[in-house]
Amino acid sequence: MRKLLNLIPCLLLAGNLFAQHSEISGMVADTSEKKPLVNAVVALLSKDSVLLKHTRTDEAGKFKISSAPGTPYILLVTYPKFADFMDVVKPESDFLDLGKINLIKKSVLLEEVIVSQKIGAIRVKGDTLEFRADSFAVREGANVEALLKKLPGLQVDKNGQITAQGETVQKILVDGEEFFSDDPAVVTQNLRADAVEKVQVFDKKSEQAAFTGIDDGEKMKTINLTLKEDKKKGAFGRVKLAGGLPRYYENEAMVNLFKGKRKMAVYGTMSNTGKAGLNWQDNQKFGGGDNMEFNEEEGYFYSYSESDEFNTWGGRFNGEGLPRAWTAGGHYSNKWDGDKKHLNSNYQFYKQNIENEGSTISQYILPDTLYYTNQFRRTFTQNQRNQLSGFYDLKLDSMSSVKVSVNGSLTDAANESSFRSSSLSEDQNPVNAQIRDLSSIGQREQWKTNAIWRQRFKKKGRTLSVTFEQQYNSEDRDGALLSINSFFNSKGENFSIDTVDQKKMNYSQSNILGGKISYTEPLSKKWFLETNYGYRVNNSKALRSSFNKAEDGKYSELDSLFSSDYAFNFNTHSGGMNFRFNGPVITASFGSNISSADFRQKDLRADTAYSYNFVNFFPRANIRFKLGAQRNLNFSYNGSTRQPALQQIQPVRENADPLNIQIGNPDLKQEFRHNFNFFASDYKVLSGRNIYINGGGNFVDNAISSGSFVDSVGRRLTQFVNMNGNLNYYAYTGYWKEFKKAKVNMNANLYYNGGKNNNLVNGIRNTNKYFNIGTNFSISHEKEKKYRFSADFGPSFTQSRSSIRPDVVTKYWTTTTELNGTVDLPWKMEIQSNLSYSWRQKTDVFGANRNVWLWNAHLGKKFWKNNAGEIRFSMNDILNQNIGFQRNASSNFITENTYQTLRRYWLLSFNWNFNKQPGTN
Repeated sequence: MRKLLNLIPCLLLAGNLFAQHSEISGMVADTSEKKPLVNAVVALLSKDSVLLKHTRTDEAGKFKISSAPGTPYILLVTYPKFADFMDVVKPESDFLDLGKINLIKKSVLLEEVIVSQKIGAIRVKGDTLEFRADSFAVREGANVEALLKKLPGLQVDKNGQITAQGETVQKILVDGEEFFSDDPAVVTQNLRADAVEKVQVFDKKSEQAAFTGIDDGEKMKTINLTLKEDKKKGAFGRVKLAGGLPRYYENEAMVNLFKGKRKMAVYGTMSNTGKAGLNWQDNQKFGGGDNMEFNEEEGYFYSYSESDEFNTWGGRFNGEGLPRAWTAGGHYSNKWDGDKKHLNSNYQFYKQNIENEGSTISQYILPDTLYYTNQFRRTFTQNQRNQLSGFYDLKLDSMSSVKVSVNGSLTDAANESSFRSSSLSEDQNPVNAQIRDLSSIGQREQWKTNAIWRQRFKKKGRTLSVTFEQQYNSEDRDGALLSINSFFNSKGENFSIDTVDQKKMNYSQSNILGGKISYTEPLSKKWFLETNYGYRVNNSKALRSSFNKAEDGKYSELDSLFSSDYAFNFNTHSGGMNFRFNGPVITASFGSNISSADFRQKDLRADTAYSYNFVNFFPRANIRFKLGAQRNLNFSYNGSTRQPALQQIQPVRENADPLNIQIGNPDLKQEFRHNFNFFASDYKVLSGRNIYINGGGNFVDNAISSGSFVDSVGRRLTQFVNMNGNLNYYAYTGYWKEFKKAKVNMNANLYYNGGKNNNLVNGIRNTNKYFNIGTNFSISHEKEKKYRFSADFGPSFTQSRSSIRPDVVTKYWTTTTELNGTVDLPWKMEIQSNLSYSWRQKTDVFGANRNVWLWNAHLGKKFWKNNAGEIRFSMNDILNQNIGFQRNASSNFITENTYQTLRRYWLLSFNWNFNKQPGTN
């Protein structure tokens, strides 16, 4: 009787769960023989392991089982002689496709070392690769970046860029959502590794594909960090204080306050060692940029920003110069009301000062001669930005939702630059010399709001989406220009001096409104149709004023030649139709978008108008083969037209560099670009082996190329022209292997890129053919809690040749060799050393020694409970040889750039990792 009474609540619970139906489907297969498993048992269990429903797979290994949406279940798949598969599933809508579920034979598992040492460390769930963080040992207090370096198939380079199975990781999520916007470094370098339970690596679908359930071929390699349950309560974080000589410092702090689904975090850094670099590429979020911005779906529109002749918005740190940086940020996110309401918000502050000195040596190849330019520069840039971002996502019901996203920033910037240059003929006689000083201050304001309403219908695959977008952008900057240009005749005599002394005042503003409607319709169970229509309007204005110095010494005389007052109106209608095929093995899409644009420009100062209309086409196709759980093959094609920018047709004249002048070409035509790409990868989890191949190319019809004319005194006049025959291609392949018994990882890759580009040089067609080939080989070995060693070797070869002077060939080798070692010493001490050698081959033009030995090392001592504290002494560039270096060969010129960079310094640092969860001391 008691058993019967206990059974009644279970029956009532099951009846309530299945009152509203959601369909869970999938396919069960054998990983070794790649065959579907017939009559495999698929069961749904409650959280208390109560059996709710079960079914069996059909002849194709497929199954369907009903459930209640929004309820978590335990999915159990069993088959004789195979290891059981168990996972937690939570249907959020009327259907949930789990894809292919791969079962592994018990006999295969027994043969693997993974059973005895790392059982459960790696799991394959459909297309997701999942690592259990605690199965990969890292030193106590290590950050997430150190954990990622331990995971099979993942690589993290010295700049923090992450690669997974040969693809660059573009986004890192924390518990499935953005954490401090989409800046991966904030997460990987500040979040502690011991807070992570699982690391999931997968190809994130676009938001539209996730909503419609129709794979549109758009993928983004993503890492999701699932936190441990006990880390979602209380506070944890890290603090670093470091100082040393000569006058170097590196201070960081991050505090996380988590409670269930509510996450709060703050961080701050201050450093002059380059370790707290700023991500100034966020400008792309706001549709910003210079001159004509290109939009693949809607053509292009004239940006709020004119060309920045003074480099006001420079300051992106990539190792060039001596930086001082301050950053701070706050994050708040929460989900409530059964996850129907979701708020995610971020505030970030950036400030960066960069001082730099450098020199550039250039060789210009002309049909009848060569000439050389030596330039010395000294620059100072300062950027300060306050940025807000966030979204609010509201699920109106199980079929519809509204999401509002906001991004905004306010940037203050300043720049001071000084250039000294001289040009020499092929006979080493002086041609020209220049002294040029620039300075500017400016403020940029950017706001972007996006709202989208999505509606899903009862028929699977039928959806409707309506998007609204608003943007406001403005820039206000003032500058000063002083340029003294000297010119010499063939005898080396100075026959002319030209001086420009001006003040500049520039203001621009842009207001953009747009909307788009997208509709998807299922044509069958596997075929879908997607259509869209959009409209966009952009009203902008740009005022540029240049003033010469008057007799009273004030800059009050307007120079009309370099002043303008423009108004721009740009309207775009766009539409498209795409067919998509979603199968268990093949997903494909093909179609095209088309846009019609109306552009009108009015010169308010001269009272003239310029307008034209054009049509853009964007054909595209993609096919993806799912050959296994971690085996993929993808082919894609994208075609796009690109209209010439206004600055190329009718440029606003600039005189920031009188030795380089640009004129317009009103007869310039649009170009059409064909892009092809393929990617293949095969990752075997149990054997620890990964192979990936990536390649592609593009060729352009009517390519918009430069036509330059260099006169006898070295002045270059540039006009853009249409050229045919441009072709670029690339290939990249890699192999990674883990030798478990020896605890050795080996990674090797080979890359090649090349092509030919055409331009005009002094009226003669020039074809530049180039290629670059290189390889990299690395090997690492470790013994847990004892030592870790790695070695890297990477040679590369570059060659460039121009048709106007086939006798002048630029070719050189570069190699980089690097050794890393870490040893754990008694008394909780650690010593680490990094030694690298960079060899750069000399050429006829670049004869200076640019070879560098770079040696860094540190000695650390841990203390306190759980090694929460550490004292570390570190030295950078012990041999004091570091040289900033960059070499480039393209078109009809080659350059070598050397610049100021961080050299020898030492730091004494204190690190504290704290953890205050309920129940801990």
